[in-house]
Amino acid sequence: MLLPVGITLLLCLGTANGFLPNHESGGIDSTVFTDADITEEGVLRAVAHYMEKNPLPGRSPVAPGELENMKRLTANELFRAFFKADVSPNRLVKAIQELISANNQVEVNHPEDSNYFFHCEKIAPSITQIRNLRDSMLTSLKEPVNSSALESARQSAGQALHILQQFYSNTNWPELGKGGPYDHLLNPASPAFPVAPASKETCRDCSKDASNQFVCNGNILVNDMLTSGYKLSRSCTRKPKGKCGHGGRNDPAEMFPTTGGINKETTDPRLSPHYQLHQQAAELAIQATRDFFVGDGYGLLDQVGSDTFKRFFNLYGYSLTFVIDTTGSMSEDINHVKTTCIKLLREYSSSPDKPFNYILVPFNDPDVGPVQVSQDADELQTLISNLRPTGGGDCPEMSLSGLKLALEHSLPRSKIFTFTDAGAKDEHLKDEVQVLIDSSGADVNYVLTGYCSSRKRRSAAEEEASGRSYANIYEELAAYSGGFYVMTTKGELDQVLGIMELSLNAAPVTVAYKQLDGSQCSFPVDETLTDITISVKSLHSLDFTIAVRQPSGVSPSTHTVINTASHKIVKVSPIPERGLWTVTVSPSGSYEVEIGGKSLLDISYQIMQKQKKYVLPIQGKPVKGSNYTVSLRLVGGAKGARVQRLVPISGLGNPIDSITLNQTSDALGNILAIAPVFLHTPTTLLSVEGLSPENLPFSRVSSYPISTESVQILPVPDQNSTMAPGESLEVSVKVVNEGTAAAFSFKVWDDFGFLESFTPTESFLNSGESVVLRATFTAPLKNSSFTSSTATFTAKSSATQNYLRLPITVISENDTKTDEIPPNHALLDLYMPCVGKFRHKPTCSRYIWKMRFSAKDNHSAVTVQISANPSGLSCSPRGTDGSKEVMCLYQSNCCSPYAEFLISDENGNTNTFTVDYRRSRPAAATS
Repeated sequence: MLLPVGITLLLCLGTANGFLPNHESGGIDSTVFTDADITEEGVLRAVAHYMEKNPLPGRSPVAPGELENMKRLTANELFRAFFKADVSPNRLVKAIQELISANNQVEVNHPEDSNYFFHCEKIAPSITQIRNLRDSMLTSLKEPVNSSALESARQSAGQALHILQQFYSNTNWPELGKGGPYDHLLNPASPAFPVAPASKETCRDCSKDASNQFVCNGNILVNDMLTSGYKLSRSCTRKPKGKCGHGGRNDPAEMFPTTGGINKETTDPRLSPHYQLHQQAAELAIQATRDFFVGDGYGLLDQVGSDTFKRFFNLYGYSLTFVIDTTGSMSEDINHVKTTCIKLLREYSSSPDKPFNYILVPFNDPDVGPVQVSQDADELQTLISNLRPTGGGDCPEMSLSGLKLALEHSLPRSKIFTFTDAGAKDEHLKDEVQVLIDSSGADVNYVLTGYCSSRKRRSAAEEEASGRSYANIYEELAAYSGGFYVMTTKGELDQVLGIMELSLNAAPVTVAYKQLDGSQCSFPVDETLTDITISVKSLHSLDFTIAVRQPSGVSPSTHTVINTASHKIVKVSPIPERGLWTVTVSPSGSYEVEIGGKSLLDISYQIMQKQKKYVLPIQGKPVKGSNYTVSLRLVGGAKGARVQRLVPISGLGNPIDSITLNQTSDALGNILAIAPVFLHTPTTLLSVEGLSPENLPFSRVSSYPISTESVQILPVPDQNSTMAPGESLEVSVKVVNEGTAAAFSFKVWDDFGFLESFTPTESFLNSGESVVLRATFTAPLKNSSFTSSTATFTAKSSATQNYLRLPITVISENDTKTDEIPPNHALLDLYMPCVGKFRHKPTCSRYIWKMRFSAKDNHSAVTVQISANPSGLSCSPRGTDGSKEVMCLYQSNCCSPYAEFLISDENGNTNTFTVDYRRSRPAAATS
């Protein structure tokens, strides 16, 4: 039965597509493998494989499989085994989250495109889509590789992994009994498996049990060809009778012939007709994900090399980056930076806490740069010593241009320190800088020994939007990134440079952040902390003193990091006691208190919201005054730990709410907690409280503030993101004003300058109103086959701003074409003596029937197979086309006057050719 197009399109809305995206979307058991679980486990195996073959300098390689086959493979255990030290895996976790987010977003951006899911026997087009996205990833990773290129590469990789993983849920590959992944998906040199032609029936109707539930065991009719379930969508409007369905109660076409289905996305028989193969399908998808990155000859590692592979997964650690004002008034400051910083760096040069590299970005006016990179602390000293302060006289300077360069060249999650005694002349770059901070996760720290600026006072709307007043744009950017801002004098500079010691921490955590109105506050110190830092900043420029007390009341030995009139930081290492500590400030007043430390027990989080039927990570910044879902995860030394409460904290350090957490886990055993959160303050920090593995109270605060805005930018779904060289591409986004009526200005840019134009450039929007922002990008004719760029869209009013980043790819038309035409055949002659008694035993064995036929494909070599009597078939190339056309001879005795040939090409396109003389022809009618 064929369903009318209108009905099928209506039915397909809101149905499942394959492995479910994540556990946050709910409705499944914690043991079910989702795209998120499969991606994480596959990446960890790939990274473990790389670490086995590439030990740290001076260490011998470990045995093959020693890391990859760890009993409990987590990012924390992998880093501990590799570094032999407490090194936080958060940088790898961040890369995995980006891959998962891009993977999950396919469910929203391409739900109606069967090529992203292997639905409806779209095997070859889905393979083409995987390979194009992989090529897009590889193009992004061509040197030089910066943070934007890494972001673009992970976007492409995440989408490719989504398609790759759905193959094992939505096709019959697991049912074929294959022991490993289908190599041809990633490796064109590996032979293709035949795909069932349109004329071939692949499934029978499923039966029903006593509870009226479909039972689909053995419903697949083919065991020598690939097939996939038909999931109805705009790109697949009919489910032919005799073809397999996707199946499950979320498939509205499940009841139509052919009934039931074959999906393996869960362990629930109500959702997945072949639920019993879910674990096997997930394991195949995990192995394929691993091979995507480290498969011999075709994986990411072999394609880009060790250096870029490590960059892709943030395995290099971080950059310690210096952005230094080189105007004449900075001579004394530069000498202080050189002598103090180099001494500190040398102390850490042999520890796992050391930075991977050092970056120096000088700026003057109008000159900025050049960027200088080194992995040697002595060379950094030379580079700083060679700086020649000169010029100046006017104020401010090009400091944001220097910061922008630093962000573009530093590794993700790097520590950036800017030294200047002047304001920013180029504040117009603030939006671009904030986008780079968001995408890179960098800590931006400012040390000022003076300030002058032509900056206009911020409007009341801007002050209200930020939630607090800042001394200048530098303090605002430092707070935005979660970094430090220090204003001092040239004479006191030595007293604040110890702030860089806090950056040389391989496992940084924030234990508490609060505004103290009074003289005393407390904080928990659990057994996983190996040191703590106490930072106290006066909010009224008072000279003050601090005293730290252990639970016993004894003052511990402390090391002073910063000691100025308005800001003091002390460090305690080692920690003599565990429990509730106190810090006392004198005189009583208003202070900002932040407790940091070193520990592997930490939290990671994602802000998510309902998108169609799934809960997925948001893009851009959240909207102020909106409800979201926060997904919290304990990382590091979390075994035995329990989460109990989520306490959102305002940017001023005041608790906003207390939310009870219900702890759960994913299929990999990671500790998760999912909770609703209402973001109604301009900036929010998330504090998680619970009990440590040794049953001590612990708390962890998110390192980076969540900034909310009153404008939202949303991608328009189901739009193209690729263009051919010399052609143009229009990309649209929807801008929604969620705040009060305001005039908005819009900006669009991309990494490679493909932007041709965009409209509108500005618009007045009332509350709730929206406008579609359209941008046109044009690829030069000289472009190579693949080029990947990232387009950034921003919307800004006097009180709010937001952004959205979307990938765009240049790809030649030849690369987008998919060969879906099966080979053809021609019967040349047939000798069939098998009639009458010659068809019956024992006589039949003495008589032979023969046939000769040709098979040809216009694009690639053909293969001819037969399962019943393979020794009776022989084929050889015909003519000058090599194996594109073959001549075949087949013979068998009359006991088997039947043959079904499979003729397939290198892309798996298949035709069937049948000769059947098993029944006598009907006798002629008599009058």
